[in-house]
Amino acid sequence: MVKMSSATMDDLLKQAKTTNRLLAAQLKSQMSQMQLVKLLGTTGLTAKEIAEVLDTTPATVSVTLQRLRQKATRPPTVDKSSEKDMDAAAR
Repeated sequence: MVKMSSATMDDLLKQAKTTNRLLAAQLKSQMSQMQLVKLLGTTGLTAKEIAEVLDTTPATVSVTLQRLRQKATRPPTVDKSSEKDMDAAAR
């Protein structure tokens, strides 16, 4: 196993953080913040780490993750107007 100096580790960490920020900036133009939090939440990052990447607060990330969890556990809702439209179309 190769031992790395702390300076090298610090450089690698800075490069990784810069890369994450650049990727997040690119994805921000294509995805909503909620989608980005959901994606980054699957990587094992903490709310603080996700907030750093997305340039927001850990509280915002925590609330978004909580809402995503709640949304995932709710049963799907049926749109009554769609049901009526399908019934009318079937006649």
